[in-house]
Amino acid sequence: MSVMVNLKSTNEGILKNFLFFEKDSKIDNDVIEWINTYKEPLQAIDMITAVIDNIEKYDIQLMICMDRDYFVDVDQNNVNNIIKFMLYRFYKQGK
Repeated sequence: MSVMVNLKSTNEGILKNFLFFEKDSKIDNDVIEWINTYKEPLQAIDMITAVIDNIEKYDIQLMICMDRDYFVDVDQNNVNNIIKFMLYRFYKQGK
C-alpha cells in the first residue's frame, strides 16, 4: 500500500526551495526531478495537496504511481478526484 510521488521542474532550484521541509532528503540546487515512495498514503496526499496549493508559486509537474509502472499526472483539474480515489482505495470501510 505505497504511493510513489514524482515531482519534476524544468528550472534548477525550484524543487530544493519547495522541498525545504523534507528533513530526510538532501536536495542539491540542480535537482530537477524528485521521487519519494510513501508507505502511508495519507503522507502522499499531504504532499499532493502541498504541491497543488502552491502550483502557481512553483513550476512543478506532479505525477503519482499507485500501481506498478502506471503514472498519473495530477493537476488542479483532477486532484480532488484522485484524492477521493486514494481515500476509497486505501481506507474504505470494511477492509
